[in-house]
Amino acid sequence: MEQEVKLNTRHKALHINLDHKIYGSFAEIGAGQEVARQFFRAGGASGTIARSLSAYDMQESDAIYGVEKSGRYVARPRLESMLETEFSLTVERIKSHRPPDTTFFAFANTVAAKAYKSKRDSHGWLGIKFQHKGGAEPSKIVVHVRMLDDDNTDQQAALGILGVNLIYAAYNFFEDPETLLDTLFEDLTLSRIEINFIHFEGPAFENLSNTQMNIRLVTSQLGEVVMFGTSGEPEDPSELLYKKHVVVLRGTFRPFLDLHADMVARGLVAFTESMGLRSDEVLCICEMNTSRYIADGSDDISDMEDRIMRITHLGFNVLVTSFYRYFRLSEYFTRYDPNRRVGFILSVENILTIFDERYYDGMEGKGGMLEAMGKLFASHSQLMVYPNMTAEGAVITAETVMVPDKYKFLYKHLLYNSRVVPLFPNAECLTPLPSR
Repeated sequence: MEQEVKLNTRHKALHINLDHKIYGSFAEIGAGQEVARQFFRAGGASGTIARSLSAYDMQESDAIYGVEKSGRYVARPRLESMLETEFSLTVERIKSHRPPDTTFFAFANTVAAKAYKSKRDSHGWLGIKFQHKGGAEPSKIVVHVRMLDDDNTDQQAALGILGVNLIYAAYNFFEDPETLLDTLFEDLTLSRIEINFIHFEGPAFENLSNTQMNIRLVTSQLGEVVMFGTSGEPEDPSELLYKKHVVVLRGTFRPFLDLHADMVARGLVAFTESMGLRSDEVLCICEMNTSRYIADGSDDISDMEDRIMRITHLGFNVLVTSFYRYFRLSEYFTRYDPNRRVGFILSVENILTIFDERYYDGMEGKGGMLEAMGKLFASHSQLMVYPNMTAEGAVITAETVMVPDKYKFLYKHLLYNSRVVPLFPNAECLTPLPSR
């Protein structure tokens, strides 16, 4: 369906309400019934809404949707149970009373909005299970969001807008998933809502790559981070990072070499030993930043999908981010867990970049490199440095690299205090490092 003008939230809700084919239910937990409220306020909701409910009490929620084994209610399994239950009930109870071209839906969300005097992460799951045409098997879209407004009421309002956008986009842009993604943020900004996971399934989205759509969240600047587990599937970053310290290797990985594997292996050993951690307490991550895609407006992310598949197949988690500088990545990992320890595995070449003032051109604030260093090492960060070999065969290590004179004492301080840690590689892997 072509959209000649940009519709606001009320117009989208009214458009859905006036479409006699669309009919379904709403189930919302944790931030009021903000999405359903948008449809009631728009008018004509009796043509769309079969029922709307909020099962805030845990026992009531369990009675309707089943007991969650994890005990967590703001979680994907709870959302999936809500969608399945509500869709099935709606079709079972109403199908015989509706025209055959009716397209049924169930919308649900379960969120942890900002609470009084709480510093917890405000986040949530929302999704829609729907028929893209009458009589079709249902399709589904599931989204994980972080709510960034400082006020609970503002978070609720943002969630209401996003929910309307999701329902409208599901019905109007299922044949154009890229437009579907882009319209999710209409009447919103990245300063209010961040999406870090999206999942499509069902006949409306045949041949759609969830990997590619999650990458697009970052390249389209709808979110800063998406993550892929060792299965190759997109994952909610907070789930994989839960109670984990991290070791990170940044790169483009064209291709992923034995060298990279050795860097991770050596870095993990050095990190666990210096921090007094067990290996099962640490998550190894290969990170690729998309800043070059965003800078040049390139839409060619197909090679990134291939690289993600290869790396996860080797047993590594992959993080795709829009973070250009190391300190931004460090801030991300410690934002909601200040006690998380972070180890960056990098080459001597990268050390020279970090100590190059030009690397900080355009950075907000006036502190430049020293400000960035303060932010990088404000957490429990370590830089674990893998040697480089020159074309002449000389080996340059963390202890022999020559940083600019004005920073050499700072660098010695970091070395002495084990904030910069030398790595000792497998001799067979020590070859001139390719462009990364």
